Amino acid sequence: MLKRSLLTLLIGGLGGGLASLAALPLAWMLGPLFLVLAASLAGAKAGIDPRLHRGAIAMLGLFIGNRIDLGELSHLLEWYPSVLAMLGYMGLMLLGGRWLFARSGMSRLSALFCAFPGSMNGAVILADRLGADVRWIAITHAIRLVMVVASAALLASHLAGGVVLGEGNGLHWGDLYLLALAPACAWLGRRLRLPIPEFLGPIAVGAAMASLGHGIVLPDLLLILTFLVLGSSVGARFSGTGWSRLLRVGRYGLAFGAYAVVMALGTAWGVASLTDLPFAAVLLALLPGGVGEMAVIAVALEIDPVYVVSHHVLRLLLLILLTPPLIALARRRRAAAQRRR
Repeated sequence: MLKRSLLTLLIGGLGGGLASLAALPLAWMLGPLFLVLAASLAGAKAGIDPRLHRGAIAMLGLFIGNRIDLGELSHLLEWYPSVLAMLGYMGLMLLGGRWLFARSGMSRLSALFCAFPGSMNGAVILADRLGADVRWIAITHAIRLVMVVASAALLASHLAGGVVLGEGNGLHWGDLYLLALAPACAWLGRRLRLPIPEFLGPIAVGAAMASLGHGIVLPDLLLILTFLVLGSSVGARFSGTGWSRLLRVGRYGLAFGAYAVVMALGTAWGVASLTDLPFAAVLLALLPGGVGEMAVIAVALEIDPVYVVSHHVLRLLLLILLTPPLIALARRRRAAAQRRR
């Protein structure tokens, strides 16, 4: 498995480098995903050690949690019109996307995760745990992410090529404790019996530390390696998959990306027309792109980044926390209906 993991990461690293040169959004996630995916479809025996994958998930959780300030989330009460609009938008994405992807022939559960309004990594992690088809979920979210971020970047076209992953922070010897902190947070999540402990445990610790004024700035190299492992791992899941099936599902991903952008434009226009909230701010808060990318574009447009980020964080938390119990409830109802038959 070690040899296969190293080969996969080498291919993924090449993809990340090429995507970075092309200024692709989330280059070190999407670049490895697409190149390892292509190699897998071409017959390469790709794969990532599960322990390495779990470690990357923990590091990702720490990265996301570090962006959450619980005190700033209190402002959501003042922005309730756009928060309510965001909830309605989430419903439109889930219902419309689930209907669209169900037309492709995939299972209802897989169609639901393909329709997730944002949180590509969260959707993939949850779907993997619940037995959905992660391959199609990953590729449809990748298409949606590129389309959404590119659309948002049109608002700040002079900076469209300047979206970066990290904050320009180098790796120092003193930062190596993070390699132990992330797994420790995952262990804490298991002790607390959190759902997806390797993800929610680090998120909880990172948010608590950030709220107490002891936030962690992850070095760019660790972020790159984290996204490299995650992207390569998802791409490796396409081994043995035919091109015809991939192209057929990809069409639905393009349609869903367009649907997400159009519905966000309409919803943001409605909120801006009825309130004093700026159209561009509401649009960035609604568009299901990456939190970092939306924050960078908000700063470029001189929009309050706390407003934008808080909406995305709330949506992420709602998706992560509410999806497992809702799916469990749906499964129990379906099983009960089958027994009555």
